[in-house]
Amino acid sequence: MKEEKFKRGIKKILGEKGKFQDWGGEKNDLYTTRVKIDGKRVATAFAFKGPGKRGKLTPKMMGKNGDQIQRLFASGAADVYVLQYWAQIDESVVEQMKALATARSATERKKIRYGVIDGIDSARIIKAYPRAFRQIGKSRC
Repeated sequence: MKEEKFKRGIKKILGEKGKFQDWGGEKNDLYTTRVKIDGKRVATAFAFKGPGKRGKLTPKMMGKNGDQIQRLFASGAADVYVLQYWAQIDESVVEQMKALATARSATERKKIRYGVIDGIDSARIIKAYPRAFRQIGKSRC
């Protein structure tokens, strides 16, 4: 599934109507305040790695300079950071996310959360919300 279609599906699940343009230097692919944790809305930044990448995802595969995780965490208004990829995600990616979340949490004195959605979890989301991932017209993200 193309990155854009998966992003549209996540937007539908969340009820997000905003427009989010992809470009090389972006901090995130989707920023929303519609995610709820413990019944409260939390600002969340998503990074989606499309199916164009192959193999286990490592930091060097993330952006031209391998800095996409750092750019994701530069979405300073977010309290949750999520990375989605279509296959296995290397432990080094999760460790880097943990380090950046820990640093931000310490400096801002607030809870910062992070998570990954690998290929298995991506398939589970699509299976749980099939209508959100159906192609309807040519709506854009």
